[in-house]
Amino acid sequence: MRVLNEHVTRYHRWCTPSILPDQERVDDFYASDVSISAGFFGTLVDHTGIFAEAEAFAAAAQGADRTMFSVHGSSGSNWIVLRTLALERSDALVLVARNIHHSVINAIKAFGLDFRFIPTPYEPRFEAVLPPSVDDVLDALTRYPEALAVLYTSPTYEGLAANTRAIARAVHAASDHAMVIVDEAWGGHLRFHPELPESAMGAGADICVQSTHKLAGGLQQTGLIHWKTARVDSELMEEAYREYVTTSPSYHLLASADAAVRTLAARGEDELGRAIERTVELKDALHARIPDLDRMDDPAWIAGHGDRIGGCDLVKTTVGLSRYALSGYDVAKALVARGIVIEKAGLHTITLITTFQLGPDAVPETVTRCTTSSPAIAFRATRASRCPPIRSARSTTGR
Repeated sequence: MRVLNEHVTRYHRWCTPSILPDQERVDDFYASDVSISAGFFGTLVDHTGIFAEAEAFAAAAQGADRTMFSVHGSSGSNWIVLRTLALERSDALVLVARNIHHSVINAIKAFGLDFRFIPTPYEPRFEAVLPPSVDDVLDALTRYPEALAVLYTSPTYEGLAANTRAIARAVHAASDHAMVIVDEAWGGHLRFHPELPESAMGAGADICVQSTHKLAGGLQQTGLIHWKTARVDSELMEEAYREYVTTSPSYHLLASADAAVRTLAARGEDELGRAIERTVELKDALHARIPDLDRMDDPAWIAGHGDRIGGCDLVKTTVGLSRYALSGYDVAKALVARGIVIEKAGLHTITLITTFQLGPDAVPETVTRCTTSSPAIAFRATRASRCPPIRSARSTTGR
C-alpha cells in the first residue's frame, strides 16, 4: 500500500496502464465495494441491469453487435473466445499468426484444439514478428479449408497494425464459416481518433478482445470482448463466458472500464490528439539528440512492408539501438534509476507508450535523462562503428 501511495507517482511512466485523468471515478473505493449479492444492480453473467446497459453502450461505441466486460484482461478473454470455438467444434482447427499471445496457445492446448501457424516474417532490427498479409492468410486457408478461425494480434506490442479490412474480406470470401479473430489488446483506443489505424470491429473482424487498461483508459485487468453475430454463436460465447468469469468480479474494475469507454466516446479524439502530439514531440526530440536510432515508423520501411502493415499506433514509440554498444535492457534499467519507466525493452530495442496521464514535463525530462552524461545511458559515448545496424531480413518463421 505504501509503495502505491508514495512511490508510483514519482516516476514518468511511459507504460501501461494509460489512465484517462478526467474520466468519472469512484469516490470512496473501500466504502463502495459491493458483491453480486446486491442483485438489484443486475448481474454480470446474465447481462442484466446496469451491466446490460454498459455492454450495449460499449458495443455501439466500438462498432460491435455484442460486447461483454472482462476483469481478467485480454488473457482471460482469449480463453473465453477459444472456449467458444471448442464448444462449437471440439476438434476445431485454428490458424494462428506467430505474433499471438501465449494465452492463445495455452487455451488451445487446454481445450484440445488443433492449430497451424501462419508463416509471418521477423524483423530483427525491431525484434518484431510482423502481422500476416492477406496472401499469408489465404495460403494457410487454402491448405486448411476446414479451419474454424484465423487469429492474430493487431496492433502488435511494438505498434504495427495488420490490414484487417483486407484480411476479413478475403477470409469471408474464401470460407462460408471461418471467423477472423483479432487480439486487439493494444487497440482499445483505435476507433476514437481518425489518424489511428482502423479498429478490428470497424474493419470487419468477427471477434476481437481488448485490454481497456492498456491504451483505452481503464484500470489494470479491465477488458472487453466484442463480436459480430453473423458468424459468431452468441449463445456459445455466453456459455464460455459463464464457465470462465469469476463469480466475484470487482465492480470497481468494471466501472472503470465502463467510464473509460464513455470518456473515449465523448472526448476520445481530443484526449488521443494530445497523446499523439506528445508522441511526435518525444520522437522528434529523441532523434534530434540521438540521431542514429532506428525508427520503426520510418515511412520507407513501412512502405516496404505495405502488404502486411496497415498502419502504426501513433501513441507508441519503438526505436532500435543496433548502432549503439548497449542493450535495451541497459537503457531501461538506467532510466528507472532516474525516474523513467518504459513499457518494453529488448536486446536492441525499447518501446515507450504515451499514456494519457503523462504531464507536460515528461518529454523534456525523459529526453534529457536519456542523453545527459551517465555511465549507463551514455548514448553518444557508446556509439561504436564496430556495432553496425542489423539489416532488415524477411526470414519466414512460420515453418
